[in-house]
Parts: sequence; structure tokens; C-alpha cells
Amino acid sequence: MPLTPPARRILAAATLGLGFLATGAAPAQPSAPCGGAGAGSLAARRYAGRVGHYIADLKTSFPEHELYSPATALTRLNYRAVLDGLAGAVGVNGIRLPVVPSYAVATDYPPLYADVLAYARSLGLAIYASPMSVGMKPFAGWTDERYAAWLAAYAAAFRPDVLSPFNEAALDNHRIAAITRLLRARLSVPVLLMGPDRQHVGRSVTSLARDPGTVALFDIVGSHNADRDASATVQAWSALVALAGERPVWSSENPALWSRGQLDGLPGIDQAVGGGVAGVVVWMAKPSLVDGTGRPTRKACEIAANLVR
Repeated sequence: MPLTPPARRILAAATLGLGFLATGAAPAQPSAPCGGAGAGSLAARRYAGRVGHYIADLKTSFPEHELYSPATALTRLNYRAVLDGLAGAVGVNGIRLPVVPSYAVATDYPPLYADVLAYARSLGLAIYASPMSVGMKPFAGWTDERYAAWLAAYAAAFRPDVLSPFNEAALDNHRIAAITRLLRARLSVPVLLMGPDRQHVGRSVTSLARDPGTVALFDIVGSHNADRDASATVQAWSALVALAGERPVWSSENPALWSRGQLDGLPGIDQAVGGGVAGVVVWMAKPSLVDGTGRPTRKACEIAANLVR
């Protein structure tokens, strides 16, 4: 029987506050990030500002993604080293995994996918999942009911801590509301819903200012700052935080370095943190944060030096 929304939110919020849902043996104690401060259990790790979750995005590390390459790949030989490096030297406390449009049930996913998720859980990492595709093109011909059922089935099978129904979907708020309500009605496990996850922070601010009721659809308000987003300034993030009210805001797909964007002149992760976000998701964590041996990159250590306490 599906959980009622209040019960599901209470359970999901409580478990995410601990950083993981795994049971059994206690997670391993990671090393200090990039040799600096922050060693100890992930549950005790602290971050700058209001940040409570620092997430490594592994969406492009699976062969179903169009940007998959040897540089991004998780394999049977490297996935444990990559996750060890992210949890230890890099200092994250969660990972992002893709919900693959062409997979209808859990058994469609390759065994490596489940193994990555299980090992991440064993390390105490939170799991954030969202659709792999940018936009809604792979879902042409789907009804909203089918789309919601697809996401609910994924949640029931893999039990992510946080689930985004949309990935830069470019839908209007009316359609976003309809799909999100259908999804909530179908969920049978505790999970926090994040959205709307528009591509640019400025667009997120404009959209929520126009339809403030959209905020109430989600447990976490998320926005990407992808595709050369010059609007991802501390002022814009602060405006989004204000619109979210009591709900936390995540920078839910951030390609930037700490103090500047992936291209000169674009805002860095520091702008999101300064604006009051509660979560930071770093895009393409392999290879931007670690290589195939789990060794941290210069970017990872710069972020850790400023973000991880």
C-alpha cells in the first residue's frame, strides 16, 4: 500500500538526515578529504555554509548515457576504487545515479548498476536519482500516468534517498504539478522528491516567482546551472532560497569549479554555497573529481579545501 505523503516525507527526511539508509555493518571511516580536514564518519562530516549534502554525479558513468566514455566509465574493475576515492579523499557524502528511460523494471538494469548502488550504501553514501535524459524526448508518446509509474517502480526497486522526477524537462508548472502529484500517489517507499530542476538558476527563480505554489510539490527545491549558466550568482541562488521558504535548495547539477565556472567568466560553486544552498551535486564526478583509481583531481581538492570541514 502506498505511504501517505506525510508519513513518507517523515521517514525519508529522517533517514536522509543520517546520510544513509543502509543497514548492517557500520560504514568504513573515510580518510581526510585530499589530505585535509574532515576525516571520520560521513554522518559526522560537515560542510561550509548551509550545505549538508555534497553529491558526486555519476550519471555519465554508465554506458546508456550519450556522454559515456572510457574517462567517465565505471567498470567491474574500478567502481570500488572510484567510490572509495569519492567518499574518502574527495569528501562527498552521496552519489547521483541515473534512472534509465529504456529500462522498465529493476532486472533491466545491468548487475554493475546494483553493485555500484550497494557498495555506495555500504560506505554510507546517500543516493540521489534522476532521469538520465535531458528533456522529455525519450518519453514521446508516454502518458503522464506511465511516466509517474516508471519513476515509482524505480523508487520501489532501488530506494533512493532523493528522487528528481525531471531533468531539465522544460515543462510548464501545470504539467510539472500534474506529474508530481501522480508520482506521489504511486510511491510505496520513503523518498524525498526534488524539483523542478530547470537548466538555469535564473529560469528557476522566474518560474517559481510566477507560480509559487510549485514549491509545495517538492521536499527539496532543485535547480541546475548547466549549459553556460551565467545566472548562477549568489544573488540568484539567494532569491531561489527565499522562494523555497522552509524547504532546502540544492544546486542539483553543477559543472563549475569552486571559484569560477567550467568556462572563464561563469560563476563557481562558491556562488551557490554563498547563496545558501543545502546541497551541491558536482557534474561528471568521474573524471572531474576522481580518476579510475579514485585519485582526487585538482578540482576536487580545491572544492574540498573550501567546502569540507
